[in-house]
Amino acid sequence: MRFLISLFITVSLSMSAISASGQNETDTTAILGLYQSWRDAVENANIDGYVAVLHADISLRPPGAQGLDGRDNYSAFLDPVFDSASYEIQIDNAPSVTFLGDAAIVEYDYTIFRRADVDSTADLPPGAIAVAKTSAHYIDVVTRDSSGAWKVRLHSWQDWPSTD
Repeated sequence: MRFLISLFITVSLSMSAISASGQNETDTTAILGLYQSWRDAVENANIDGYVAVLHADISLRPPGAQGLDGRDNYSAFLDPVFDSASYEIQIDNAPSVTFLGDAAIVEYDYTIFRRADVDSTADLPPGAIAVAKTSAHYIDVVTRDSSGAWKVRLHSWQDWPSTD
């Protein structure tokens, strides 16, 4: 009888691990899709598309500047950013997802090329990218929102010195 109970427990745990592994694959695919949508929004100056990937309680923590909280504040931050320039993203290291229970850490390296609009009179807010080229290591936290969709809850990065 003990053997059967042990066998049952072993099989049950193995099935749970297989199920969790399958779930992580599904969640990883969803999170990587979120990052593709985010890159597309940046390169198309699509504020609505950008904000769509953010959790309602998003925290932005740029290097060297005071952060801001909330999707509405982040959206207002983006107005002069996209009004003053266009952007291209080069993926140096693709997003890597590590799950921590119901949250995930996403790390990646991008080089962002900013092409300023010479006719723009927008003043960039503190923390916005203001140089023509910046490379950075990003560390984000993603969580599910109330609908169960993965959203960026914390967005932060560390700039690398330019080699140009």
